[in-house]
Amino acid sequence: MRLDRKLFWSYIVIILIAISTSFTLFTVASNQFLTYRLMDSMRKELKLIEENFGVFNSSNSQIGLFITENIMNLVQSDLIVLVDETLVFTQANTSEELREHATDLAYLEKHYITVSTRVMIGPRTFDIMLLSEKGSISEMNQLNLSILFITSLVSMLIAAFFGVYVQNNISRPIHLLKNKVRSFQESMEAPEVTIYTGDEIQELDEDIVRMARSIVNNDRKRKAFFENTSHELKTPLMNIRGYAEGLKDGIFSIDEAAEVIAQESESLRTLVESILYLSKLEDATHDRYQLQLVDLNEFLNGFYYKMAGLVADKNLEFKLNLDKSVQVKMDDDKMIRALSNIITNAVRYAKTVISIETIVENNVVEIRLFNDGPQIAEADLPYLFDRFYKGDKGQSGLGLAIVQSIMTTHHGTVEALNVEGGVCMSVKLPYVASSSKRRLNEMKKG
Repeated sequence: MRLDRKLFWSYIVIILIAISTSFTLFTVASNQFLTYRLMDSMRKELKLIEENFGVFNSSNSQIGLFITENIMNLVQSDLIVLVDETLVFTQANTSEELREHATDLAYLEKHYITVSTRVMIGPRTFDIMLLSEKGSISEMNQLNLSILFITSLVSMLIAAFFGVYVQNNISRPIHLLKNKVRSFQESMEAPEVTIYTGDEIQELDEDIVRMARSIVNNDRKRKAFFENTSHELKTPLMNIRGYAEGLKDGIFSIDEAAEVIAQESESLRTLVESILYLSKLEDATHDRYQLQLVDLNEFLNGFYYKMAGLVADKNLEFKLNLDKSVQVKMDDDKMIRALSNIITNAVRYAKTVISIETIVENNVVEIRLFNDGPQIAEADLPYLFDRFYKGDKGQSGLGLAIVQSIMTTHHGTVEALNVEGGVCMSVKLPYVASSSKRRLNEMKKG
């Protein structure tokens, strides 16, 4: 069943349940109320009768005349009078059946609402009983129920009209959402926000639009990634195949072909390794970051000695200039991978020197990795961290993309800057507190 029909019938069922409950409660309450009011009125009449009987002092034969002339003007209910348990008076309009059962209390309580009293006048006992048929209350209840039914019917029609309006306000946006999702599924084009209800349905529409845009963006990245990957893999594979066939045909010597094949195989290995590593970085289910607080100066000192051999092999000077020590939340292995990618690039371009410097200010620590190589073309700067984007002397085009992915997960940034005398890679990370301050605070707490 469609949602709008479910809402409509649910609304109707709720209305019917509410009306049925109201009728039941009203019937019970009305019956109790009418019975109470009627008995209260009869008790007042009975009190007046008692007061008037107090002045009666005649023979039994005169009782009927006394009641007719004095008592009947005081009451509206049926009246029965017994003297020493003998019926001596009933109203003229009293039914034969009631006269027959005038002394049968069980019968009277079943068919009538009764109030009674006993008056002693001399040696005689007067039992005075007022009665009112229970059917009279039922008739009044029926009248009240008829009025309630008409009122409920009008209310139900108004409520049904309002329910249809509410149902449309709820179901229409949901139908629009359903059509929007189906349209996106068929076209894979991100939709725009079109629902402005000011409630959770509008928020859902906004979330769907954001999700669709994210899916489209990721799909484009995925397609571009595979296109670039296939292109990058094709070049070394073609070279390997070409030299292998040339070697087979005797065009190239074994040494010449082996050297090229080895170089291209190494390039292919590096490319595949970078692709797999980048994929793992962006897939948290396979490779989660192990973030922990690290003393940055200790970390960079270790990194400096780790990279010193690579820099020395190229006869370059390697400098380390550190600001005050701070605590940074990081994954050691991945941060080493990111910084080593930068240093590896710097080694290829540097002329004489590579340096690492830190600057601590405004709750951010900046790591500046400088080399005195040629400056980067201004046209290349906006795309330097894109996947497979290679500048002059670039290799796989994934090294700096890996750096950016790692820095983003660390809530940091990386930027390439042309500075006086060369190029600087600026890495900025949030820090927790300086190591000296932390030690001081721990000593105070101790």
